[in-house]
Amino acid sequence: MQNFSQQPENRLTNWAAPTRPPLEGAESLPSDHEELRQAYERLTFHVENFPLGAIEWDCVFGVKRWSSQAEKILGWKAQEVIGIPRQKWPCNYPEDEGLVIAALDRLMEGKEPHNVVCYRNYTKKGEVIWCEWHNSALLDEAGHPISILSLVQDITEQKQAEQERDQLISNIDRENQTLEALVQERTAELARTVERLEIEIARREQRDRQFSAIAANLPGVMYRAIVRTDGRITVPFISDGIKELTGIDPMDAMADLWGLFGRVHPHDREGFRERIASLGGRQQPRDHQEFRIISASGELKWVQDNTHYTWMDNGDVIADGVMLNISDRKQAEEAMRQQVERERLLGAIAQRIRHSLDLTTILSTTVEEVQQVLGCDRVLVYRVWADGTGSAIAEAVKPGWLKVLNRVFPQEVFPVENYQRYIEGRICALVDRDSGQVVPCLVEFMKTIEVRAKLVVPIIEKNTLWGLLIAHQCSGPRQWQGGEIDLLASLATQLTIAIQQSELYERLQVELSDRKKAQCQIKASLEEKELLLKEVHHRVKNNLQVISSIFSLQSSYIEEPRILSILRDSQNRIASMALIHEKLYHSDTLAKIDFNDYIESLTSNLFSCYNISPKKVRLKLQIENVSLNLDTAIPCGLLLNELVSNSLKHAFPDDGSGTIFIEFSALDHQTLNLMVRDTGRGLPDELDFKKTSSLGLRLVRALTRQLRGTLDIKNSHGACFQITFPSPQGL
Repeated sequence: MQNFSQQPENRLTNWAAPTRPPLEGAESLPSDHEELRQAYERLTFHVENFPLGAIEWDCVFGVKRWSSQAEKILGWKAQEVIGIPRQKWPCNYPEDEGLVIAALDRLMEGKEPHNVVCYRNYTKKGEVIWCEWHNSALLDEAGHPISILSLVQDITEQKQAEQERDQLISNIDRENQTLEALVQERTAELARTVERLEIEIARREQRDRQFSAIAANLPGVMYRAIVRTDGRITVPFISDGIKELTGIDPMDAMADLWGLFGRVHPHDREGFRERIASLGGRQQPRDHQEFRIISASGELKWVQDNTHYTWMDNGDVIADGVMLNISDRKQAEEAMRQQVERERLLGAIAQRIRHSLDLTTILSTTVEEVQQVLGCDRVLVYRVWADGTGSAIAEAVKPGWLKVLNRVFPQEVFPVENYQRYIEGRICALVDRDSGQVVPCLVEFMKTIEVRAKLVVPIIEKNTLWGLLIAHQCSGPRQWQGGEIDLLASLATQLTIAIQQSELYERLQVELSDRKKAQCQIKASLEEKELLLKEVHHRVKNNLQVISSIFSLQSSYIEEPRILSILRDSQNRIASMALIHEKLYHSDTLAKIDFNDYIESLTSNLFSCYNISPKKVRLKLQIENVSLNLDTAIPCGLLLNELVSNSLKHAFPDDGSGTIFIEFSALDHQTLNLMVRDTGRGLPDELDFKKTSSLGLRLVRALTRQLRGTLDIKNSHGACFQITFPSPQGL
């Protein structure tokens, strides 16, 4: 920036902003300068009253003049700023200082005669305002700057308006950008939506084609029905299958809905109406119903209606459904039901035949159940008698029709030629007596017993026509089904079995009666023989006791101890055999003897015979419940007699004491075990059992062989004899 200190002295330097009041400066002017003074006063007036503040700077940028308008804008009075350099001027805004210096330099360097700069300034109150500075440089003749005149204007409101405008423009730009982005996004979304719609339209067209193909090929009817709140029903769509199902054209069906409803079977119409009437009060989305319809050709068909309901806000109900022809399934179910019923009936009759031999009950039950299963008016069993006549021996008939039970029909009713045909397995299924295919005499006979149609199956027993199983339809013609014919044929076979069982039962009854008589005779004979056998045992026992008594009398004449011992042993042996006959005599059965009771009686007799006190020699028995026949009991009794007698005589000398053990048990179902053991002195060491001359031990060996048993002898802490022999039940 140039230095103003080199200015010429004759140059006017205070033309716009004198350092003293204007009038004083004017009075000091020469009189010839009056015109200049007036001009100066006018200029000063205009400067002071100009709406822009006027500030003049000297060569060093000190304030030379400060107009009243500048005071209003910046707040400082002239005397507060005159002479203060611009650098120290309190209204400078530091951040805009570079902008100010650049503008002044351009003026001082002569690059531009004047410029306009907008920047911020501080007011005396410290407020920041925007000012617009119009700067002009006063130059001398040489082109050097003398002073600078600045006109300042407060443009804060304008600047704020510009900022608000810029902000508004910026916001508008942002909104425009956002709107443009949104428009682009919406445009892209619209393009995607259009693409999806095009795809959806194509899919719907494809689905419509598929739906049309399905509806055309479906074995049933697809429909849409709308049930209005006022009760009206409209059908906007129904497939072509309605014509195949009912014989009604789809357009006619949609136009005449009640005519379509009229095809519903009369027995199913009420349920159909109730189903429609209940739509308003329930919210079940799906429904399933089966009913019958009658086609235009009069054919009866079963229909399954599967419906989905949609309840609209206005109260209407949309019903979308499919009706399928299930006649084949129903026929199969009916055939299956009839088959199950036939099998149940056959099973029930077969069960009765197995559990009952009463032919009358079986026949009555059979005709009753057949009548219920077939639903015919009369079922009967006709018995063919040997003389050619016949009669109904079992009958089930509906109320109001003639009963023929026990009515005898003459031979003319059943010709001989029919007899032979039935023997060959012929079945008669007559649909209608008035068909013109029945001989007149048979027509008249059928009228007398009120028969319009009949089914006759023969009951053949041993190649003979026993009778007929007959079903009558009295109310009208009847087309007999194959299952019904098979049922009667199977029942006729079952009845043949029942007849054979009944005849067999009768023969068995006769045979049983004869057997009962024979059994009574045999029982009487057995009782007589049993009485005689008991008498024999009783007499044998008495005879043995007589022999024992003779030995007792004989011993009174003998003084030799050895002979007395022999007689006593023989007497004991005879007593043991007599005891067996006594037990058999008192036994409930003569075939066996309770050996447990026998051993107790035998040992008691031996202790008494040898005068042995039970306190001195104890007896311990361990005997199972074993029954023996006579052939086994006698040798076993003699064995026990010898072994116990031997222990009582020799085991406890000099009045010694001890214990005798007797065990008798079954080792298994085939073997018995008898053991006699004592705690006495035992057998002599020099005793050779196989070569002994002792009669008692020789008897033990002989009796063991008789029982087909084995003998084991032990001599430790007393004598022990163990005999094992086969059980008589196992022999």
